[in-house]
Amino acid sequence: MNILQTIEDFVGPLIAQGIGILEGLPVIVQAAALLGLALFAVVGIFVFLKKFIKFFIVLGILGGAFYLLYTQTTIIQDLLSGIMP
Repeated sequence: MNILQTIEDFVGPLIAQGIGILEGLPVIVQAAALLGLALFAVVGIFVFLKKFIKFFIVLGILGGAFYLLYTQTTIIQDLLSGIMP
């Protein structure tokens, strides 16, 4: 069984149940629910992108600092020589 089939088997009944609940509601309530869900998804995507970008900025700064320490000083080599004979 592959991962897509596992996800579909898990999420499929939940989606069917949600659609069943929405079918019994008036159209205006269905539209409001879908609009709320879409807004929630869009906000979630922006929050994810914001954290993803921050992570790569921090990773770049740390990588640059490590590169500077490794190429311009002997701090890293001294630390490594103290650990490994």
